[in-house]
Amino acid sequence: MKVTTRLAMLSLAMGLGCAPQTAELSPADVAAIQHRFDEVARHVSAKDHSAWASDFTQDAAFMFANTPTVLGRAAIQKWGEAGPQIASLTFSDVQIHGGGTSAWGTSAYMLKVEGVSNDDTGKQLVVFQRQPDGSWLVLAASVSSDLPPPRPPRK
Repeated sequence: MKVTTRLAMLSLAMGLGCAPQTAELSPADVAAIQHRFDEVARHVSAKDHSAWASDFTQDAAFMFANTPTVLGRAAIQKWGEAGPQIASLTFSDVQIHGGGTSAWGTSAYMLKVEGVSNDDTGKQLVVFQRQPDGSWLVLAASVSSDLPPPRPPRK
């Protein structure tokens, strides 16, 4: 191996070793993010679309199963107002990871929709961003139903 190649590799290794490490989430951060999950469930179940939308950043992305992506807090609120009439939403198996100003959580969910006999169960991936005031808001959420997708009408 050439000396210049060795020096370049050594420099890269030293640079990576000296890169600042992202602090892990504190217990308070994990509790705050868990609280955000709880608040989302409470807001959705109460049909408080404005409060639910305030759980997201201004430029958030919401990707609900079998629907187009919704971008921005105002559009998320409108989607909630026009979307399925939710009777209740609960989360289980919440797992939270991350560090610094970013975190992500996964969970299972159960969604009861008014007038629909089948409960919707599924999973989600949620990305959180620490705000300047230290709170955590949803930057992106992707919801995936365990139910089969709707079938096209027969012709």
